[in-house]
Amino acid sequence: MAENPFDLDQTAAYRRWADEKRRGYDLRARDDFPLLVEIGPEGDIDEEGLAIIRDHVDRYNFALYRLAEGGDDHLESLRNIGRQMGLKELDRNLCAPEDRITRLTVKPVEGARYIPYTNKPIGWHTDGYYNPMHQRVLAMVLHCEQPAAEGGVNQLLDHDMAYIHLRDENPDFIRALSQPGVMCIPPNVVDGRELRPQTCSAVFLTEQNGDSPALAMRFSKRKHNILWSEDALAQEALHCLFEFLESSPPWMVEYRLQAGEGVINNNVLHTRSAFRDDEQHKRIYYRARYYNRIDLN
Repeated sequence: MAENPFDLDQTAAYRRWADEKRRGYDLRARDDFPLLVEIGPEGDIDEEGLAIIRDHVDRYNFALYRLAEGGDDHLESLRNIGRQMGLKELDRNLCAPEDRITRLTVKPVEGARYIPYTNKPIGWHTDGYYNPMHQRVLAMVLHCEQPAAEGGVNQLLDHDMAYIHLRDENPDFIRALSQPGVMCIPPNVVDGRELRPQTCSAVFLTEQNGDSPALAMRFSKRKHNILWSEDALAQEALHCLFEFLESSPPWMVEYRLQAGEGVINNNVLHTRSAFRDDEQHKRIYYRARYYNRIDLN
């Protein structure tokens, strides 16, 4: 039998994988850990930078980067970063333009139906949790062209660590949250027109990453527009997960992106705090979502 740490019957394989994940955070706590990987002004990444980013993604499912001074086309830099990390299958969401890369900034009332286009806080979630299963968002690049005058801080949390916490509490929590109908998102209907049908899925899913299994997560802590299973064990598992996310886990990274900085990730759990723009500092981010994971080879 092939080793699979996400198979609940393979306890030894799980323990080896979980121990290795924790050791990765011991490295992250060192004073010489490179929080931000320096890359070229146009998003070009040299071999050393690629090796560091791939190592960070392999250990934590995300890496933070900073463009060198000199570049001014942030959108093209983001495209270059995605290409170099093997990200090819861009998601097309309702508000994305033709190139499928979304410009996130505060929009007037018409666009403010969706929270990312407001200055309001956004709770714990993974991107595209409402997408149909054949369009699962498995990776994302979030890039800052200009930060807000105040606020707009992101928290990042590797979903592998949420899985480990729940499985160590009770393996049946994982079993409950791996059921395909545990989380349902009602249809998106505007003015009587259905823009997106209802979508149901598991919270934890196993994806193939080359020859090895990898974990993906679909989740939102929103209190509205989420229909959770009423199964008692699923409710207990969700309570455990919610408590964990609100406990400021030691594996969480909190960071406010500055101009030219970004995060490339396998769609990890993340938040955004409220923010305030002014005339000189209008928050402008770019977001690219992908249907494939980051290439680590």
